[in-house]
Amino acid sequence: MRIAGFLAAEAVLLAAAAAIGGPAWAAVAAVACLALLCGGMQPAPLLAALPALAWPIGALATGNRELFFPFTMHLAAASFLAAGTRGTGLLAGGSVVIAFLGVRVMQGASSRVLAVECGAAAAVVAALATTHAWLATAGRDGNAAASLRWWLPVAAALLACGCLAL
Repeated sequence: MRIAGFLAAEAVLLAAAAAIGGPAWAAVAAVACLALLCGGMQPAPLLAALPALAWPIGALATGNRELFFPFTMHLAAASFLAAGTRGTGLLAGGSVVIAFLGVRVMQGASSRVLAVECGAAAAVVAALATTHAWLATAGRDGNAAASLRWWLPVAAALLACGCLAL
């Protein structure tokens, strides 16, 4: 039953991203869903990914298409957390970022905009890797580590918003 619930939650994430944000948002969500599946179908990273739906809802409500970037970084962080090690986390989170950059190229983003987005994404992923390493060493207190892991995707999305403001 756990597998069915996991897949149902992923289907909701993917369908909502497609319905609210459109094909670009769905493409990034699809890559994140695959990364979450490869992480062993653990519920904690998936539950941390679901609040990412606030970003396409916010974009729809405000007309601010730039919220696509925090949405991506939220999902990249959740994908990072789903992986067992920092190396596979970089691969999982990086795949979501690469999907985002591919979409942005297809959307015709200028090289300057792509460079800024790439730099901001690299900063967020580096912060994730550093925090993941810290959590691994501080893993003696399971409740504190689990609590921090839940907030990492939110923090990654907010950091992405800060990068957009620069």
